[in-house]
Amino acid sequence: MLNGIGALGFAVPALILVGLSWTLTGVVMSDAPRKKLDPALILLLSGLVGLCINVTILSMQVNRLPALRVWLLAGGCYFISSGLNFLMLQVMSYAMQRGPNGVIWSLIQSALVFPFLTGVLFYGSAFTIIRCVGLVLVLLALVLLGAAKENQVKSQGWKKPTFLAFLMTGLILSLNTIPSYYPELQKLPSVARTLCGGTGALLVGGIWNLRKYCANTPEQWLHLIKNPHIWKYILMLQCFGLLASYLLLYPGLDAMAKAGAGCISYPLIVGSCIIGFNLYSMLKLREKCTLLQVGGVLCCVAGLALLI
Repeated sequence: MLNGIGALGFAVPALILVGLSWTLTGVVMSDAPRKKLDPALILLLSGLVGLCINVTILSMQVNRLPALRVWLLAGGCYFISSGLNFLMLQVMSYAMQRGPNGVIWSLIQSALVFPFLTGVLFYGSAFTIIRCVGLVLVLLALVLLGAAKENQVKSQGWKKPTFLAFLMTGLILSLNTIPSYYPELQKLPSVARTLCGGTGALLVGGIWNLRKYCANTPEQWLHLIKNPHIWKYILMLQCFGLLASYLLLYPGLDAMAKAGAGCISYPLIVGSCIIGFNLYSMLKLREKCTLLQVGGVLCCVAGLALLI
């Protein structure tokens, strides 16, 4: 069993890699509308593919599954958080079509302060002076990024949906960390956790898409499914997403909680995620960076380093 330094030695690089894999979600939410594709439909189809994979793997582990109570408590957290995450991604995609993608992504991911404070206030994670400075720097980064000039944006109206997505993300991240603080709930395997989360996203995604696509003819569905870009996005989301969840995310969260450092799990994930997506925004999207944006990202990175 991992503990102490051994737990951190595994968890820190594992969660950094998870954060880099999450950058792909931002890429899909940003790029799909540019190709006239509905991000909600992509998430739904991706969820169906993930469901098939999860059920297949879990059926091979049926004799090692925990009690129903564990499923309800831990699985319920992942189910609710993933359903909310689907809705949050729609709000984020709406904002990204109207504003600077790098700034929006960084602002939303800065909601890591919510699970950090959850760990400190309710689960006894240490709130040292250094971590206090780190938290202040992250909050300062949020202010700087939010002050990005409107002349950078394609149109008005990106800040309110970004703030809403920020609040939703804070709740989502907090729900995702709670089961890792309870040894009994850690018994739920990573595949089962991924399945619970995927089912929540699939249910909300199905309802969301039903109103849009219920009148589609088989020919229209065939035309959508034959689009190669859709399958490229599904591969990006599922290939790296499932591997990260199975091998890195949930084991990493559990290991951090066992080492008494659960509050810094999402700062690690989100820090690498913010850096990865800002590089994508600058190098791929060619978005211009103001001094405020650069200062915000630097404050965020410095704050995350101190939170560790």
